[in-house]
Amino acid sequence: MHFTFIATLLVLCSYQLVAQPLNGTWTGALVSPANASASLQSSVVLRIAGQQLSGELRVQVADKQDLYVLKGTTNGTQGQGTATYPTDGSVFQFETALQQNQLLFAVGQNGTAILSGTLSRSPTTAAAKPNTATSPVGNDGLYRDPNLIGSWRTESNYGGGVTDGGFYGSTSSTMILRADGTFGDGGSAGYASGSGVSVQSSGKGNSALYAQLAAAGARWFTKGNLFYVRLKVNGQMQDVPSSKYYVENGKVLLTDLKTGKKMLYVKVN
Repeated sequence: MHFTFIATLLVLCSYQLVAQPLNGTWTGALVSPANASASLQSSVVLRIAGQQLSGELRVQVADKQDLYVLKGTTNGTQGQGTATYPTDGSVFQFETALQQNQLLFAVGQNGTAILSGTLSRSPTTAAAKPNTATSPVGNDGLYRDPNLIGSWRTESNYGGGVTDGGFYGSTSSTMILRADGTFGDGGSAGYASGSGVSVQSSGKGNSALYAQLAAAGARWFTKGNLFYVRLKVNGQMQDVPSSKYYVENGKVLLTDLKTGKKMLYVKVN
């Protein structure tokens, strides 16, 4: 992989590169070399562990935000790897490098840059000490996608067909994902109607399940596009991958890693 954008800037400015961390959140505009007038607001989150690099690229296109999962390697002030689009599994390549505390970033395919630009470090990630209220990395050292923090409701509908005699209904439950990694029960609700009678109900949702998670010291966290749960199993803490996730426009799609079952949640606050 060889992007002209990154390679040229490194040749011209290599003497200005200083030892600065790649990790953090970077924001700015990425443009297409084929259409420089098309400027897309973007953000890149980079996480470094030794020489391994992971993170996310988010590109704002009109009222839609596209997410790409980054994975690769780093060598000091430079990095490269793959950028995967979870929606359809498309794989792109990316290159990145630091120049005077600015991030040079390019993503493309077959050696040709599709988007490239210079990004600035986000002030919220420059603090030396992590704070669970503002940082996606909690005091336990686990990364949590900020877009997942909040209350999420899932709903299922049934009935309504001719064979159901006009009977139909729906059930919903709400899951709370807190910034410290703990879970909360947002309650449940149900509605049924048929033959001129309608019934509504509400409750505590899966209170027994959330009680078991709390007893096991469960904490949720994310790696790339995977949702993990760290909890105590047989007296030992284990990190259990639960599902793939894709979040966009206040909705998150979870795909169970064992069964492949998909569940759609809508953010309620």
